[in-house]
Amino acid sequence: MEEIRIYHSTRKCLAMAACCFVFVGCGVCLLLKEPTSFVDWVGTLFAATCCLIIIYPVVKERITNKPYYLITDERIFVDSGLKQWEVSFTDVEEFCLLHLMSSQQIGIRYKKTVEHQKMNDSGCATRTLRKMNKKIAGVQESLPCDGLTMKAQQLCELLNKRLKA
Repeated sequence: MEEIRIYHSTRKCLAMAACCFVFVGCGVCLLLKEPTSFVDWVGTLFAATCCLIIIYPVVKERITNKPYYLITDERIFVDSGLKQWEVSFTDVEEFCLLHLMSSQQIGIRYKKTVEHQKMNDSGCATRTLRKMNKKIAGVQESLPCDGLTMKAQQLCELLNKRLKA
């Protein structure tokens, strides 16, 4: 099978960034009026930061031509921009679709031995996060699916097909 490249959707991310940009514009209007408060500055800086965080992955992926998810026959590579990691299909029992608040994610159900090994190899903070994820979502790790060029349900089905193959 060929490798599959999945990127952030430019259209979806720019729509979210446009909403943040509206808040930045409102914040700038507030800052231009006299007197300005600390809350005006914080709100404007927060909206501007959110706008940059939304745009960064799209721009990075287009410039470097590196996908967010690269799916091969043996594993899935994840490049979030800040951290790169991989999930080997031999370690996974199944992938499942999760709906957490307004976010869609693909949960990774590891085989019991791998799950225990990941828990043992984790530091204190990571172990606590893994336990919390297990209680809330039923999985230790998940793959974010918001704003991608492929729908979450399609991606989950694709990963499970690769897992069986």
